[in-house]
Amino acid sequence: MAPGAGSALLTGAPVPGWIVIVSASRYGIMVFSARSRLGISGGVLSIIAALVLGTGSLTGCAGDAGSTATRDGRLVIRGDRPRATIVSSATPATIDGVPVTWDELLPILSETGGGVALEELAFDRLLAREARRLGIVITEADTKREESLLAESIGRATGADATTIDRLLHDVRRARSLGPARFAALLTRTATLRRLVADEVHVTNAAVEQMFRIRHGERFRARLITVANTRTAEDVRRRLVSGEPFGEIASEYSTDASAERGGLIEAISPADPTYPSGLRAALRVLEPGEISPILALDGGFAIVRLEERIEPDGVAMGSVRDGLERAVRLRQERLAMNALGTRLLDSADITVFDPHLAQSWRYRQDR
Repeated sequence: MAPGAGSALLTGAPVPGWIVIVSASRYGIMVFSARSRLGISGGVLSIIAALVLGTGSLTGCAGDAGSTATRDGRLVIRGDRPRATIVSSATPATIDGVPVTWDELLPILSETGGGVALEELAFDRLLAREARRLGIVITEADTKREESLLAESIGRATGADATTIDRLLHDVRRARSLGPARFAALLTRTATLRRLVADEVHVTNAAVEQMFRIRHGERFRARLITVANTRTAEDVRRRLVSGEPFGEIASEYSTDASAERGGLIEAISPADPTYPSGLRAALRVLEPGEISPILALDGGFAIVRLEERIEPDGVAMGSVRDGLERAVRLRQERLAMNALGTRLLDSADITVFDPHLAQSWRYRQDR
């Protein structure tokens, strides 16, 4: 259930005063949200990103230590020393002028990122096969729409202008050390998934009303600690009740991604089914500053403290209905896309022979 669970941390986001959450499934379906930094321990602005994007263009200013550029289709890394001469692609790099061979690099590459690469390749092949079976052709217009949806999501989450959205997107892409090829593949992947699940999505009045309550109704801002067992949960709650700072205990014990922020999570609507019902029920009855009993969740236990209640914003439903319907459609598409991705990968027969790649693949499957 953990918001942002399984994500990675990047500091230095370009939107002052906000934390931007980039959540994604293992298939790269992206969701952006944002919340105020007020009261976050450490005062570090963060972007939380799971497997999402490819890097931007490989450009940099001459003389910038560690910057990158391309020449003749090859990557040049600029450091404190003069650039090495660009050599044949049969020699991917040199170290102090001594060639590095692919035989040296491949075992390391396989162990560090081979599992992710194999999963992406398998998933893309499975999607392409399914699209061919159904006569679906992904066009440039489809991938452009995915890119526009991504920018739109960032803008809605942060209220940023177009320039800031571009910079934020660029930072996320750089943080994941992903290249243009993977970004293009991700856009094709999400476009294909969206086309494949189109007939499964049905926008109902009940769903629109629920989205209205989520976006414009009462919400709760809270801090959260999740742990694996009851003994730890009891110890954590005892220390919290005795007056120890929630943020410090969260940083020490919590298994949730919000531990980096002292347990602070985005404002929760009691109508939002993406959060466990037990957590939402506890927040309904807590007073600001009050600590919950130990809550049983799937795979662990949680303790939550209510920070504040946010009253409904008074927006009339009729004035935002079109946007609500679109949001419902996108959410249902995302859920259906995740489900389809799981079914496809679970059905794949993947056999790994290389021992270095096999290790990375096992680690990937254990996540």
